[in-house]
Amino acid sequence: MSFEIDKEINKVNIIKIKISVGMNKSRYNFIILIIKQAGDILLDSRKKHFEVLSKGGDSRNIVTSVDIEVNDFLEKAIYSTYPEDIIFSEETRDVATTKTTFWSIDPIDGTSNFSRHIPHFAIVITYIENNRPAVGAVYNPITRELFSFEKGKGAYLNGEKISVSSVSTLKESYTLLHIGRLDSVREWGIKLQKILLGKAKKTINLSSSALDLCFLAAGRVDVVIYGTLTTRDIAMAVAIVREAGGEVYDILGKPVSISSEPQKIIGVSNKELFDEINKETNFII
Repeated sequence: MSFEIDKEINKVNIIKIKISVGMNKSRYNFIILIIKQAGDILLDSRKKHFEVLSKGGDSRNIVTSVDIEVNDFLEKAIYSTYPEDIIFSEETRDVATTKTTFWSIDPIDGTSNFSRHIPHFAIVITYIENNRPAVGAVYNPITRELFSFEKGKGAYLNGEKISVSSVSTLKESYTLLHIGRLDSVREWGIKLQKILLGKAKKTINLSSSALDLCFLAAGRVDVVIYGTLTTRDIAMAVAIVREAGGEVYDILGKPVSISSEPQKIIGVSNKELFDEINKETNFII
């Protein structure tokens, strides 16, 4: 099934982008502009009836007509301003899989939440240069919270600089744990959850990976653990955690790199927390 896109809305917005960006080709300013306009499209479409479909026959892996509409707008906006650039999209997954410099976009990170009108989801845009996130933003149009970064210039929430918390012990930590639905991580995750429930101050699951990591960057939570995640999809969120003073590790304790391979990730506000979690759980290896 294909979805009809409101061409007139997208056409008007893209024209505005060309006028606004004009002489200033700053990718940061460009991202802030289009992500807010994408948020307006999302909010408008959310008020209407939207389709919910499954991917690959898996009813737990869904896409909505709003994902497609926002994705269509973002791709057109980028190509209209940077026609030679390559885009990797959560919904289209094009040839950027073999490239090291490209745009990574996710029109709705947290589609399941969005489909049930749970206001914890976001639009994600990142420009990746030589396999390193250079600039990006995560925007929740419901709360109007816009997380952004430029490499080497810090992490920001609505223009104000943010940093990770100073919490360094598990007993004081707010932990987000998303095990995932794959059979290969289920038992690992259940054992890890049991330990965290007994050791951490809070252990919850919010189900929007990019937004979850932005919460880590803003000091709202102290630990974010995902059982299976593709770092290319959340490159912006990994970068903003680092710009905010935290780190995102793989299961062996190495800082994660941008990869298309699903992996376990552990985002923390500081190395002391990672080391304590590793000591308490040995990450169930």
